[in-house]
Amino acid sequence: MRGGVFGRLCRVVPLESLPAEGTVVDTRRGHAVVRGGALVSLSEAEAEDLVDPAGAAERRYRAAVVAAGWPDKLKRIVAPAGHDWQADGAYPTDDASLAHVYCAKTAGRHIWVRNVTYREAVALGVTA
Repeated sequence: MRGGVFGRLCRVVPLESLPAEGTVVDTRRGHAVVRGGALVSLSEAEAEDLVDPAGAAERRYRAAVVAAGWPDKLKRIVAPAGHDWQADGAYPTDDASLAHVYCAKTAGRHIWVRNVTYREAVALGVTA
């Protein structure tokens, strides 16, 4: 046992033989999967999708939200005069991704927005 990230203990076991086909393993260089009797390198996202395929859509949506740069908590922005923002509405972000923002309140040129959560995005039909 040795100390891992954030002080968590992790079990380090040298492999005497390869695990079963399709097993995802964490290596010193990253992640890998056993395919055809060999370890094939994977990105972290690919490894997560193999370990938890049901959560793949939510992880992709969260990545789009983070890339769009909108906050999870309400943030006040100032819009140009004559804007078309309306309270209680969801709007796509400017980058043509899955990410949407929710407008909670408007007062003149001031608008309070936050990210649309994954559950809200599913309800809007934005993502599966």
